[in-house]
Amino acid sequence: MNYQADPEQSLSEAVLEAVATATDVDQIALADEFGPLYHAVDPSALDSLFHDRCETDRAVGSVTFEYAGFLVSVDRTRQVTLTS
Repeated sequence: MNYQADPEQSLSEAVLEAVATATDVDQIALADEFGPLYHAVDPSALDSLFHDRCETDRAVGSVTFEYAGFLVSVDRTRQVTLTS
């Protein structure tokens, strides 16, 4: 499943929205169902990693981690990909 983060949405919020959609679990209940996101990745670090591509001049890059039974990949284009 692919999810494109909204420009105003943090990447950690985008990950939670993508997982909620894929699992049909309300975002608020995700932590109860699968544990908090911060057990898989530091949300602040994820949010800042690709925060402003123009200033950081990053041409490529992605981060991948496991959460809620998915391999979650986030790239510089703010694309969130869930692979089971």
